[in-house]
Amino acid sequence: MYNQKNEIHPLKKLNANLILHALSEMKTATRKQLAERTGLSQPTVNAIVQELEQRGVVRPGNFAASDGGRRPQCYTLQTDHLRAAVIQVLPQELVHAVVTVDGKVIRRNIWPLADSDSHLEKLQILLQTLKKQDDNIRVVSIGVPGVVGPGGVLHAIPHVPSLEDVALSYVLEEKLGFPVYVENDMNLVALGSIVSGVSQSDSDMVLVHIGQGVGAGIVMGGRIVRGFSSFAGEIAYMFNEPGTEHSCETLENLLEQADGVQAKAQLIADLVINIICLLNPPVIVFGGESTTEEMLRHLRHICESRLPLWTIPSFHLMTDESAAYEKGLLMLVRNVLAETQFEQE
Repeated sequence: MYNQKNEIHPLKKLNANLILHALSEMKTATRKQLAERTGLSQPTVNAIVQELEQRGVVRPGNFAASDGGRRPQCYTLQTDHLRAAVIQVLPQELVHAVVTVDGKVIRRNIWPLADSDSHLEKLQILLQTLKKQDDNIRVVSIGVPGVVGPGGVLHAIPHVPSLEDVALSYVLEEKLGFPVYVENDMNLVALGSIVSGVSQSDSDMVLVHIGQGVGAGIVMGGRIVRGFSSFAGEIAYMFNEPGTEHSCETLENLLEQADGVQAKAQLIADLVINIICLLNPPVIVFGGESTTEEMLRHLRHICESRLPLWTIPSFHLMTDESAAYEKGLLMLVRNVLAETQFEQE
């Protein structure tokens, strides 16, 4: 089953990954159920499950109901040793956690940053520290408040200017020696809101964040919409004031100057109406410290006064954006974690 270099045969690795992904989705399953789910032959499933159990990748659980003979054994994933470091890059802190492939949080912490600190330098120190503390970390996912452009280079990140034009994943991978994935923060929150059920949709939704920074995350057909240069969702640029150094900050400044919730809602309404007209999403989820149920009521009233009623999506308020963010970070690298089960050890 192994070649001379003791590497797993590609076909066997593919079949093992099919079983692993099926178990990840089903949580627990018999070998017969795994064969039905994956389409693999029963002898193939039996052999792979036996080897995975010997290697500690899966573990036997409860017995399923009998269908006339002996009660079949159920299996579950052994996931505690498959871990990712997930990091939220914020202007004044690095929020980080170590999580397992099935979402169990091993530890969570916050590194405060001084104004003089370099985010890149602090990220390098943080990841080297986490790597020393936990050699089960196999992959890193990082969320940033900016555009992750072609080649992984960061752009339009005014709140963390030291990372502008930095190919963050490449730089960190060179230092660490294992994969580092970097994604826009709003895309990750949108992905996490679907996984956690906040959006009440499993395929199409738009997240609108109004707070420290203004942005959107778009999910259509279950996939993040990035655009050809990963600029999709940068809705703050729709309030462009020519001649300003960072035009994306114009809307933030206007919101700060607005007097009352209704005045803020009037500013945001144009963004929301444009989103409805362009994408016609069934759900818009609102997050950020500036969004409230009162603001959503004003937004809905304005949208209903300017658009046909049958075009208005459901509006939902996200109460724990950080939790959705963390879930999105894990989803970004979950398959990578799963596949490391079958790499040479």
